[in-house]
Amino acid sequence: MKKGLVLLLSLFLGQVAFGANVDQSARELFADRAEIGGERITIKQAVSRALSDNFQVVNAQKTKEIYESQLTAARSNYYPSLSLDATYTRALKKSKIVLGSGSPMGSGMMEIGQNNTYKAGLNASYVLWSGGQVRNSVRLAKVGRETGVYNLWNVQQSVARDVVKFCYDVIYASALIRVQEEYLSIAKQHLAEARAKYKQGLASNLDVLNQKVKVENIEPLVLQAKKNFELGNLYLRQILNRDPEDKLYLTWTPEDMLLPKTEPLEELYKRAIENRPELKLAKLAADAAYYQVKIVRSGHMPTLALFGDYTYNAATENGLPQHHTDYYWSSNAGVQFSLPLFEGGKVSSQVTQKELEYEQQMTNYQNALKNARIQVKDAWLNLEEARTRIEATKGVVDQARKNLTAQMKRYRAGLASQLELNDATANVNQSDLQYVQAVYDGATALADLKFAVGTEVN
Repeated sequence: MKKGLVLLLSLFLGQVAFGANVDQSARELFADRAEIGGERITIKQAVSRALSDNFQVVNAQKTKEIYESQLTAARSNYYPSLSLDATYTRALKKSKIVLGSGSPMGSGMMEIGQNNTYKAGLNASYVLWSGGQVRNSVRLAKVGRETGVYNLWNVQQSVARDVVKFCYDVIYASALIRVQEEYLSIAKQHLAEARAKYKQGLASNLDVLNQKVKVENIEPLVLQAKKNFELGNLYLRQILNRDPEDKLYLTWTPEDMLLPKTEPLEELYKRAIENRPELKLAKLAADAAYYQVKIVRSGHMPTLALFGDYTYNAATENGLPQHHTDYYWSSNAGVQFSLPLFEGGKVSSQVTQKELEYEQQMTNYQNALKNARIQVKDAWLNLEEARTRIEATKGVVDQARKNLTAQMKRYRAGLASQLELNDATANVNQSDLQYVQAVYDGATALADLKFAVGTEVN
């Protein structure tokens, strides 16, 4: 992993798209819910905890260690093997030989061997040549070790992206609570105005009834937004490997919604190809298939090995060996050569199979390269579109409120109808929703873009 890349957490740095230059009413929509009790955690802390506690990361770390152990096991074939072997045999029925009529001992049958046979010794072997099987097995294991590294990195990237998106789900739900609570508050205020006008004879009972229905229709929206806020925190606890009943809540500032400048699209393509762990994994899968072809091809090759042993041999009729006449030592050494001549086409079939698998993996790698560019372009388009919507809608939030204030004054003066007042109220709610949605879309699109280009996580 190259150092010096922008951290995934740089989501919070860069040129402001939602910051100090934004209207105050828009900034208040994304204010932290300080009234929520319990343990508070920032987005950066949430990512850090997930990278250490999330079960997917823990399992990926274990997988990496497994691959490292496999490499150690493969390297062991470079060394000679040495074993201590021992056997004891008890003759339940001794073997016999048939004595012919011309035997000095006469005709008939005679038992041979002893009741107890003992054998123990050191056996050594060392493969001198195996057609490249050992060498390529080690290379394959090295590819496996790299696969473990990049798999861990890929899981970390995925978990970090998911954590960031869960955090923005929470922030988005919090903003919706404020939007709908404000909508409800204004509707209740209008209801009070309508009732006052009704008592003065300046409004009909129908106006009061319509406004009451409007209030009752908005109240479920507030409840739904609050439920989504709790669900967002629940899913955040889940990915952090915390109990669902833990009083753990996200804390943030409006500055956490900053959007940095994005690099040119061609530069993002280049970074994705250089850094994205999925592409590394796809290339390693092709490399592994290549070495598997070489390993099965070695089945056509001869093998050459050294062997030797130093063995204790003993035999007794009863009990353990007692005298030197009961046992003796033997030793052997030699070279073994083996050349497969015919195996019914088994090796050739295995080679064909592995070659096809290699071609498949290369095709998968080329497809992964193409898909990576598509994902980068998709996330980049979403980010730029969201950035444009933010700029287009951020000023509308205050304009809608100014229009509502003006319509309220006209309504109180009898110059505007209840319908006009409700339209102005709906415009405030709609502009808030569009702005909140644009900011949320921008934040999640940036998280997707950073994942798509393989931004390094710490």
